[in-house]
This record gives sequence, structure tokens and C-alpha cells, in this order.
Amino acid sequence: MKTLPSTILILMTLAFVPSPRAEKIRTAIPQANLNYLSIHVADAHGFFKDEGLDNETVVISGPLSIAALLSGDVDFSGAGGSGMRAAIKGAPIKGIMFQADKVTFYLVVDPSIKRAADLKGKRIAIGSPGDTQDRIMTMFAERGGVAADEIIRIAMGANTSTRVMAVKTGAAHATTVDPGGLVFAQKEGLVSLGFLGDLFPMPFQGFVTTERKIRENPAQIKRWLKGVLRGLMFVREKPEEAVDLGIKKLQLGDATRAMLVDGVKNYLRALSPGVPGLPNAEGIKNFLEYDIKIPLQIKNDIPAERLLSLRLVEEVKKELEAAQRRTAK
Repeated sequence: MKTLPSTILILMTLAFVPSPRAEKIRTAIPQANLNYLSIHVADAHGFFKDEGLDNETVVISGPLSIAALLSGDVDFSGAGGSGMRAAIKGAPIKGIMFQADKVTFYLVVDPSIKRAADLKGKRIAIGSPGDTQDRIMTMFAERGGVAADEIIRIAMGANTSTRVMAVKTGAAHATTVDPGGLVFAQKEGLVSLGFLGDLFPMPFQGFVTTERKIRENPAQIKRWLKGVLRGLMFVREKPEEAVDLGIKKLQLGDATRAMLVDGVKNYLRALSPGVPGLPNAEGIKNFLEYDIKIPLQIKNDIPAERLLSLRLVEEVKKELEAAQRRTAK
């Protein structure tokens, strides 16, 4: 009886060795819109699987998402602002990355409004008084010479379509929208008065996790971060393909593929070149001021390390940059 060559025996043996099971994790995002296309891309393109993770993405709004994170029902939450405002009150949570270096809002207006100064005395549809969009919109108006009390705010909730239609029907003169909402607003005849992200750097769309996970499982966090950052870079480099990968997961009404691609390109204005995820010092300072101190009416300075743990994303950024250099050679 002939014996099989040793190389074939080795291959047969390896074929029956069970592969390591992927770690099951859950990532919560506050909305299934273009701002979180990167997570769906990381799922669909296998970036999480490459890191040994079996990720399930769930849509849970801000405060509920943080409750799910603290209870262990999810591992990572994209409700960064809500999470870090909870952390300042004692919740054992920290921010571990930001997708964007700027806010992704655009100010859309009735075509009769041509410049920021024209907002004086006009009705602005906002989500709720004092929210991030309201504060950034007010700063935009102030830079155009319009005082905060010279704007008439109408609180209309978070639904972008409702606020856009309020402008179209004349109930309001302007509102803020996300990148996908800009495409919808332009379709309805509104015009963009400006990209609010150009006002100043302020990291946006932060992700948080628990201090316990940071302490006990930093390796998993790094693998998750690598999957997310690769998803973000794919969206930036191949927006059309990114839309095709994520279109079934997005909740954007009757938006066409072309509209979604345009929306992604609007979003990309908020991303930095190179490997994203790690904001600069100025951005962190602005985030602490405008997303934490002002809404919570805190007067004292807040040490960044009280709310943020960015060491792991810094390490992942360096690893991805090194991989890019090796590929370029």
C-alpha cells in the first residue's frame, strides 16, 4: 500500500483543523444614515471578519444606546456625545475614536436668502433649543453679523424631512441638514448657504465603550477600530462602491443611488486625509467646549483624559499608516 506524500498529509490535516471562532460583538449606531455608512461597509466588505470579529450592527438612539452599552447588550456605541455627557456625570464610559474631524452639517435656506446676514429676523427650523446643530448654526450666523437673539428658532424635532418641508412651504426660512439631507433639500428647491464644518475643527460622530472593556480587552477594541477605520477609508476612496455595499441597510426613503453617492461626497468634506479617527488637540478642545461644557453648563475646564481614551486608536492609526507605506514600496 502506497503512503501519501507528507505535504498532502499536512494539507489534509490542516483542512480538518477547526478555524478559530470569530468573537461576537454588537455595534450600536444612532441612525441608519450616510454618517454611519462606514460601519455597514466594514460589515459587508468583511473588514470586521478580517479582524476575527462577528459584528452585528443595531440602530439604537442616543440615551438608549448608552443604557445598552452599560448593560452589556452592545459593545460599542456611536452615540458619542450622549455617552461622554453621561461620563461627565459618572458613567464608566470613554470615547475611543471619532469618525469625522468636522461636524457634517449644512445650512440650507430658501433661495431668497443669499448670505448669512440675510438670516436676521428669519425663522430657523431646529431640532431642539441648544442642541449641537442649533449652536453651530448660531455661530455661522454670528460670523455673518447676525446676533443670536436676532434669529427666530422653531423647534421641530430631529426629522430632517419635516424641517426641509417647513422651509419649502415657508413655515421656516432655513434649517440644518446632514449630508444625505442636503441632497433631499436641493431636490426640493432649497440651496446650501454653507458647510458648517468649515467654521472650525470639531471631531464628530464619536464612538464610546466602557472603561471595563478598555481595561480588560484592549486587543478586541483595536481590532474593532481597525475594521471601522478601513471602512471609513473605503467610503472616502470608493464612494460609489460603498453605497452599493450599504444601500440595503440605509433608511433614506426613496433616495436614488445617485442621490446617495452625492450625499456621501457631501459627507467626505468632514473627513481628514490619511488614516482618520484621531482628532487633533484643537479639535478635542472645541469638542469639550461645545459638545460637553456648554450644553451641560459646566464652567470649569474638563481634562480630555476624563472623557477620552484615544491611545488605542492612535496605535491603530500608526499600524495602518505603516501598512500603507509597505504597500506603496
